[in-house]
Amino acid sequence: MKRATLTSLLLLFTISVSAQIFDFYGPAPFGDILERSFNKEWTPIAITDFNNLEYVILLDASTKSKALMQNEAEISGLTFDGIENITVTYGSLMRSIFQMVDINTHLDQQETSLSGLYRLNPMLHSYYGMNSDAQDLAYLTDGGTRYIADESNTGYLLIELNGTPESAKISAVSQWEYNAEMDSVTEADGWTEKWLKADGSSLIWTSAEGEADSFFLADANALIDLKIEDGSDFNPVSVEYQPNATAQLPEVPEIQDSPILKDLAMELDDVYLEQLGTSADATAAASAKLDEIESDLTEAGTSLRYPKEFYLVLRENMLSHTFASTDVYNGKSEYNTIPDVYFTNATDDEGTPHPFMVVISHAASTRPNLLVDVNRPPGSMHDVGYSETPVTRHGKLGEFVLKIPLKDYGLIEDLLDNDLSEYGDLASDFDNSHGGITAKDQYNYAGLASVGVAVDGVTIYPAQNNNLRFAVSDGEVTHSGIHVGGGLELHYHADGHAYNGNGINLYNLADYEGHDHPPVIGMGHDGIALFGKYEEDYNSMTGYSIALDAFGGHDHGDGFGYHYHAHTETVETEGFMMGSGTTEFNEHFLMVGAWKGNINEIPGFDQGKMNQFRDDVIARYAGASYEIVNSTEDLSFGQPLEFELDQNYPNPFNPSTVIRYQLPVSSVVSLKVFDMLGREVAVLIEGKVSAGFHSITFNASGLSSGIYTYRLVSDYRSISRLLSVIK
Repeated sequence: MKRATLTSLLLLFTISVSAQIFDFYGPAPFGDILERSFNKEWTPIAITDFNNLEYVILLDASTKSKALMQNEAEISGLTFDGIENITVTYGSLMRSIFQMVDINTHLDQQETSLSGLYRLNPMLHSYYGMNSDAQDLAYLTDGGTRYIADESNTGYLLIELNGTPESAKISAVSQWEYNAEMDSVTEADGWTEKWLKADGSSLIWTSAEGEADSFFLADANALIDLKIEDGSDFNPVSVEYQPNATAQLPEVPEIQDSPILKDLAMELDDVYLEQLGTSADATAAASAKLDEIESDLTEAGTSLRYPKEFYLVLRENMLSHTFASTDVYNGKSEYNTIPDVYFTNATDDEGTPHPFMVVISHAASTRPNLLVDVNRPPGSMHDVGYSETPVTRHGKLGEFVLKIPLKDYGLIEDLLDNDLSEYGDLASDFDNSHGGITAKDQYNYAGLASVGVAVDGVTIYPAQNNNLRFAVSDGEVTHSGIHVGGGLELHYHADGHAYNGNGINLYNLADYEGHDHPPVIGMGHDGIALFGKYEEDYNSMTGYSIALDAFGGHDHGDGFGYHYHAHTETVETEGFMMGSGTTEFNEHFLMVGAWKGNINEIPGFDQGKMNQFRDDVIARYAGASYEIVNSTEDLSFGQPLEFELDQNYPNPFNPSTVIRYQLPVSSVVSLKVFDMLGREVAVLIEGKVSAGFHSITFNASGLSSGIYTYRLVSDYRSISRLLSVIK
């Protein structure tokens, strides 16, 4: 399917309608931020020592007038030019920052001592490293992306720093390159130690140590806040950096072969195809579909939750985010993180409309994620202690089909009014694993996975993790509030904007200028809009003085309706060790966790993968074709179709589980297992089954580790459950 480029539409615009008194707009995409001017007076300060993971700006030691900078148009190019160019734009600043990464960082679980030999990686493109071409010119090459096998120039140099940060000579002691036979980067033969010297606007590697120049390693943190300090809001209990090995990346497709790009059009009803892509025609088709939805809802005696114009602005901003940083394993520059947003208008079998805004997402941010800096990332193995598990410091593309309900399903009054029994909640899951009875609150009465989606397509998780501690207090996330879990897909746990607002966040201070309300930054799965936090410097914005409730939301009383805001409040957290006491700190909430929107009548709720299209009951809401069933047969709808498993997601089972189900009447039943790409991997039942209770034992020893969907379909209802297989 050919995708058009958005050329004639404004990505950020305001609309005035009678039902609103504030303007709708989304945050500037990172690619636009890179083009903004960046003016800051700067006196270079050297780093304190040659430390692992330091962010540096490499200057000539004698005059500090020239700096190393990555080329704007070409990832591999390097220039050594005037220091005044560093702060011309935000992009020139980013292209001047490099990170020192010790070769023993996460190389081996037993190897905890650092070598003092570093890769020098550009901040914007962290999978690349400084290298030398055949003519000894210093440049950058691919050191580990999904596409390294296709590159003619690969690998990196290992450098050693001699002297002091104020005056250091840099030598390259070995060269590493991609080895196709071993499918890894290995040390190349024939390299002899070389030293770095300036040659006009270039840097050259020379075999003569006496020709080496001295360099000043300036602390990049003095220009832009990059470090999470011990005791700060994003590491309040001073969790130490964990040296665990990095979890291996799984086999993943190239971005152009991602199922959400390759297969989506084949899954959709033809009436939705014209909305796909980012063209003006697609936007016109989306607007027309919203008109149809609004009319059908009015006829049914209900309405959209928010004005039509809001959803159109949200859609356009979501489609504006493209990769501007090579920081996700199989991401590629210029591809959209959200390639498609379309509106569906399906009804249930009784004719009740349930329209959705469907977000097709790679769940990957367009900015540097800095995952290597996370102090204590989640482990990738769940059947061993943390010290034995590899940890997740890489991110890969996800494939999500996320449905945002457009219909106003109302709000709940009390926390427990939303029934999460079918989906599980953090508190109950914790009790199942640890025993006891945890009191439900707005933090832990939340879904086990995502509770919303940000405008860049990255899913939003509750502020607390599955241990019922705030993710930041475990040192689990970067200062943009992001990390990856066992599936190696990015998701937010906190609001990085509130921490530093420094340009590499989901939204930034510059987004507020010229507006009368914070930007829309995401949507909850309950259909409630999420806006940025209120800033003191913009205290005249609409709703600034109206307090937020326990769910992190409020209503201005201006006709727009209830909505969430990112916000900051003081909380307490316990440390890892028993008896370590509590620490009070400022928690920067993106979403609290619990939903204020009523979810009980939303069909296909909590389904976010391509396998939705395999479910005849809910596939329609994601955009699949369907026929309305008009049956007069009494199917005893008062009696539930029960579907239970011995263990609930996300707890693993090894190697088998018992599946129990009840049929109120005899029915043709299908019980199948699908992987997270929607591929059928097992058929357990297919045929006529009598009424009553039934059970079947399934042995999963033949399946690979991963998350699977078990789907039970009868003549009148379909139910799905998630389980993880870990070996």
